[in-house]
Amino acid sequence: MTDYVPIDHADNLAMADLLKQRLDASGIPCVVVPGSMAAVAGAGASYTVTVPADRADEARTLLGE
Repeated sequence: MTDYVPIDHADNLAMADLLKQRLDASGIPCVVVPGSMAAVAGAGASYTVTVPADRADEARTLLGE
């Protein structure tokens, strides 16, 4: 099993989805994790974007472009 590590944060789900789409389009698996239960309920909280540890540097470079 691959460990996922955080590579970025988003202030809302829409931004987190944009980051996920960019990673997915590049073939990098991604999981968006709500920062709190408020986010799960849609109340708007931060989200953490995670990728497999062995792809973290590649993902950070991609998002940094």
